[in-house]
Amino acid sequence: MAKGGLSEIGSEIGSESGTEIKRVLAGELDGCIVQGDCLEVMREMPDGCADMVFMDPPYGHNNNNGDLIANREAALGRGKSGPARPIANDGPEANQLVQNALGLVRRLLPPGACCCCCCCGGGGPDPQFARWSLWMDEAIGFKQMVIWDKGGLGMGWHYRRNYETVLVGQKPGAKCRWYGGHRTPNVVRIPKIIPRRDQHPTQKPVELAEWFLSLHSRPGDLVLDPFCGAGTTCVAAKGMGRRYIGIELDGHWCADARRRLKNTPRPLLAGGGK
Repeated sequence: MAKGGLSEIGSEIGSESGTEIKRVLAGELDGCIVQGDCLEVMREMPDGCADMVFMDPPYGHNNNNGDLIANREAALGRGKSGPARPIANDGPEANQLVQNALGLVRRLLPPGACCCCCCCGGGGPDPQFARWSLWMDEAIGFKQMVIWDKGGLGMGWHYRRNYETVLVGQKPGAKCRWYGGHRTPNVVRIPKIIPRRDQHPTQKPVELAEWFLSLHSRPGDLVLDPFCGAGTTCVAAKGMGRRYIGIELDGHWCADARRRLKNTPRPLLAGGGK
């Protein structure tokens, strides 16, 4: 496990990706997308290198794999369902993955920095939001559960789902990195995305990532997303003048993230590297 410095980055994650991470950490690149296992990549990154983490891990629900979500077109009478689009590690293994990731995130954050982790809603029978909150508290330090009101009625039968939670943890040892003043609520209302077949099946709105980045980071800061999917967090970071590192296991979504970032302008007056 890396403790400091950049010399050993790349031995497990590939020399090209390791070089890109080094250049981002040194302030020579705005950001990069790395294809690989986020646990392996984060183990090689130096302590305290990320000013903020925003992540959207698999929830462990095995969604988009022959369930109602995957078949919603047919269920709503809007034509035939498309092919199943399962997400890697979206079964029971997601719980251990998230717990391990939170432990690594703690090491990568400096004191006072925050991790914002997308989670499910409050539906049963599995109280996942409670379990992940306790894990965040153990690994980092629990600060807040924010409600993301997505609008409309989501999936379900009783108590139709129209919100998700975002768990916020703060590493102890310093004052919270907070830039939201004293009138920021713990409910944010941003319309959800209903993904097209060419979009990531659990893609979040850029505006959601922007809202959290504005509260916990400043221009020039480094934002890490260990489960970056199609790169929404990184698109938000680049557009707001932050540096970014996104890690994604699936090569298809890595390519899509790089495409989106190529089309995302960086502000002219953005802060530089540290």
